[in-house]
Amino acid sequence: MMSRNSATAALSLPTALGWDFGDYPYALEPLTLPHPGEPWLADGTAGEDLTESCRELLTAAADGALVTPPATAPELERLFWFRWITGHHISFVIWRLIAARLEQLAAGHGDRAAIAREITEYVRAYSAMMLYTGSSTREIYNDTIRPSMYRMHSTFSGTWAADYAAVRGLFRGRRLPPVPDGEADALAREIALSQRIHLGVAAKLVVDGRSLLQHLVDNPPERQPRVWTSVFDCYFLTLRAPASGHEVLAQLLRRCKAVAMDLAANGLYPRVADYTGPTPEELCTPETLTCESELSDIVLRVAALATGCPPLH
Repeated sequence: MMSRNSATAALSLPTALGWDFGDYPYALEPLTLPHPGEPWLADGTAGEDLTESCRELLTAAADGALVTPPATAPELERLFWFRWITGHHISFVIWRLIAARLEQLAAGHGDRAAIAREITEYVRAYSAMMLYTGSSTREIYNDTIRPSMYRMHSTFSGTWAADYAAVRGLFRGRRLPPVPDGEADALAREIALSQRIHLGVAAKLVVDGRSLLQHLVDNPPERQPRVWTSVFDCYFLTLRAPASGHEVLAQLLRRCKAVAMDLAANGLYPRVADYTGPTPEELCTPETLTCESELSDIVLRVAALATGCPPLH
């Protein structure tokens, strides 16, 4: 059981400098989220301390001060495991943020154009997280990550994610939310990019992964026992408990800072990693390569957007 001190640290704001995520570089922290459907952004504002913490993070990044030693070859398994869990954590929070904005649109609250632009930015951030979590070598993925899911359940699936249900329709791209006409094309392009990246990452890591993923998307399970979502949360170190918007966003900031430090030290594809085999066509398009090159900036932008922190001038 996590101690009270550890739980408090995991919910606290990150410091401006130095690695302070987990006990050492590329360690993990549990994520605490409210149950799906429970309100968590009650007033729609992040809070001044969150905004200031994000501003310090952006300043440190701009100054090149987010530094940590790069991973060595023997540390690659730990690095890619960190990316797999932490990148998914950021994705879960992104889904919650998108769901909150979709609810605003459905209720007719707020500036529809501004909300649409936020959703588009969050969709792009999710694409970035798929590239980040999928940056493992095929060897480490198939020797370490994939077997760990199988040990939890022989049919372990991303469709079990409790927070994904609220945004599934958006990412399938079958019907856009009620956004203004001037924002619809940009959102549709980002959704299409996320679909291509999802297929490309699957093809890169798993033999026949593209086909298996497409089959799952086209043939979702008719029923999903509640225990599956619990298994999914357990695997991804996700705790379900009452959590305020401040606590959720503080956890997002902690992870965005750690990811930014990792990328500054190692790049998306570490030089000490052995990448073999051809790159899937979905990961070679100009749009995907641009997303890759902007990944660190995207991570920092999503932190700023979520916390209401204006960009640095």
